[in-house]
Amino acid sequence: MRTVAALLTLSLTLHGALARGQRDAGPRDVPVFPGDASLFPGDASVPGDVPAADDAPDPLDEPPTADEQHAAERAAPDPEDPADAGVATGTREGEAIPDVPRAAVEIAALSDRACLRALSRTAVPFIRVRQRVPGVVLPVMVRGPVRGVTIRGRGTPVEQELMDCRLALALARYAPTLRAMGVRELRHISLHRPASAATLARHPVQTRHPAGLAIDVAAVVFDDGRVLDVLHDFRGRRGAPVCGPTARVPADPGARRLRAVACEAARRGYFNVVLTPNFNVAHRNHFHLEVARDVSWVYVH
Repeated sequence: MRTVAALLTLSLTLHGALARGQRDAGPRDVPVFPGDASLFPGDASVPGDVPAADDAPDPLDEPPTADEQHAAERAAPDPEDPADAGVATGTREGEAIPDVPRAAVEIAALSDRACLRALSRTAVPFIRVRQRVPGVVLPVMVRGPVRGVTIRGRGTPVEQELMDCRLALALARYAPTLRAMGVRELRHISLHRPASAATLARHPVQTRHPAGLAIDVAAVVFDDGRVLDVLHDFRGRRGAPVCGPTARVPADPGARRLRAVACEAARRGYFNVVLTPNFNVAHRNHFHLEVARDVSWVYVH
């Protein structure tokens, strides 16, 4: 079945399968404009060097083409995939995802000054990074829990994360929903990931991880002490719907809790892009949550 699915995917891709509208087209790079650092005289600075650029290209930063996405959805799922267990007989995930992620659109459209003021009102502990961070429009350093939810790199005790102000604000909006679900910590495997010097020379303003606008959540810690790992506990199926009335979730309590974490991020409109293990093998071990500028679509898979 894996060989058949692969051949089908290649065939459909080569023959130019048509995209099915904006929701199916997937995330694309969008034009963005850098903020004016002179707007904020006297703001606190962060000591230390700007992280060095990583010249190695990362395939996770490249969006799927319309043909690739169409082919992936058409390809037959592998019945031997362990992730398939329980999906066909699972229960309905929830309500439909709105076509427009209003909170994310509003956050992405904020000016630099408005974003800093809004983030300050959330009481999130942060400081503005006055040093230039290539590719990031408005870098901030979050230095503690975000409205009761700790955000840290997996395997590190450090609670200090560099990101764009707009991602920090989206996480701050999302945090009360997480707390209502009993979530106290998100452990990520990637947040800000610098682009290469060559990429920055071509595109000074970046998107996704190089822009500090995306986070890859690999594990979720709950108030009851349980740690759910996306790789082992999500129990989805590649190519299957993730959220909404057509999506099915296994009866496993851990799988349902993880699915709620991902789907509520999209259902409440806090992020433009929500990718899960159902999207492709590259996302088998994390949720990708992203704020995108100058767009009004939401892409969930």
